Amino acid sequence: MSSFTYQLPHDLLAELRSSAHAHDLSGEWPATELIALERVNALRWAVPREFGGEELDPLEIHLRYEAVASASLATALILTQRDSAIGIIAGSDNEELKRELLPKIASGEMFTTVGIAQLTTSRQGATPALRAFETAIGYEIDGVIPWSSGAAHARVIVGGAVIEGSGGKQILFALPTDLAGVTALPPMRLAALRATATGEVRCHHVSLDRRYLLAGPVASVLATRKHVLPLGQAFLGLGHVRGILDLVATHDSDRGRALHHRLALQLEDLRIDVLAAARPDAPADAGPRLRGACGDLAIRAAHSAVALFKGSALLETHPAQRLAREAMFLLVWSCPDPVIDCTVELLSST
Repeated sequence: MSSFTYQLPHDLLAELRSSAHAHDLSGEWPATELIALERVNALRWAVPREFGGEELDPLEIHLRYEAVASASLATALILTQRDSAIGIIAGSDNEELKRELLPKIASGEMFTTVGIAQLTTSRQGATPALRAFETAIGYEIDGVIPWSSGAAHARVIVGGAVIEGSGGKQILFALPTDLAGVTALPPMRLAALRATATGEVRCHHVSLDRRYLLAGPVASVLATRKHVLPLGQAFLGLGHVRGILDLVATHDSDRGRALHHRLALQLEDLRIDVLAAARPDAPADAGPRLRGACGDLAIRAAHSAVALFKGSALLETHPAQRLAREAMFLLVWSCPDPVIDCTVELLSST
């Protein structure tokens, strides 16, 4: 592997990996695992120092996500969504809200998550899923946040809405989940990653004070985000493949060793390309191709592991089965059309 790596302590890695299997079957929220990650200050990685955090740079944070994903993709996803919310809060000009929320989030007293897919890749081209109407005190929020991981466990959800009658202007806001009209629906029955408790959040005529505003109104409010790492989603894909390699390494056979060798070489080559493309000065056009390549390698590696472990890998309790289903997540997570096009081209090529 490249020198640009982060290694979790062995005992923590084993704990996360063991819990991932149980939570995959039960759908149980990984509260214990999130507490365990405090041993490496994971809850402080993305929080600015002035609010009690470590304020790591984006690449360093994503290398750590990669390490977590190698043991538990669900826990890694939860961290990314939590830290995305932190990044939006920390990057806002709302100093009062930052002082109120960020120290509590850094300490673990408060869990937050993000719900902004309605502004990016979800339900585009139709009536806005979540609309905001200006009022005397701020905004009335009405509609749905279609995807939010851990919403039922969050005290605040960072969301986004389109302002009605504004010509498409958008806002970002911190939504307290105890406001009247906010309802986190039961988690969706996903084929994988059920432990992320991903579900829809209904907002029925929610009165939101202006003090919760984080950005906007502007035409493309997410463009105001600061310090966002290009190709960030790819690091969870790399971590997932690392987890598959760890499983393949347990198969004591010539076939298993040969498979491990081939996949490890492919992963190393892809990882070098991803690290190069993750630089702030890297050309943007490499992103879709590399995202597609990560999904392609994850699918091939996971299915190879299923074949290696034969019929036992069809059991729900077998880790190869979980890893194969989780690989599908990488094909749909925050994938704009160029990423989908590259993914489909790779998966359908001869």
